[in-house]
Amino acid sequence: MSYTLSFWSGDDAADCMDTYRRLNTGERVEHVALVDKAGVERALSGIDGWRWSQSLLYPPGSHLVGSPVFDIFVDTQAVTCTGYGVEAADINTVIDVMRELGFRLYDPQTNERFA
Repeated sequence: MSYTLSFWSGDDAADCMDTYRRLNTGERVEHVALVDKAGVERALSGIDGWRWSQSLLYPPGSHLVGSPVFDIFVDTQAVTCTGYGVEAADINTVIDVMRELGFRLYDPQTNERFA
């Protein structure tokens, strides 16, 4: 089973589900900041004990084939992290790194955006 996390910065007053849909279709959304792709990749690949391979991020104890793993998609205004077989602690680690970069989490499974 997969779990998706979406991150963007800005557009705080807007309907988060609408913003998420628009960002997922590649639409440029006013008041959403641009993503520094290299900075995001550097931060995620620098998590102690985790491995980065192309767009895949592996928590400690995982193998380079299979799960647990996050598939990371960095777009111009949002970052989407889809976890497969990940634990709550793995999810929280990714959230913490993205928060340090100034992003807010949107959970499309629950339609909630967190501070």
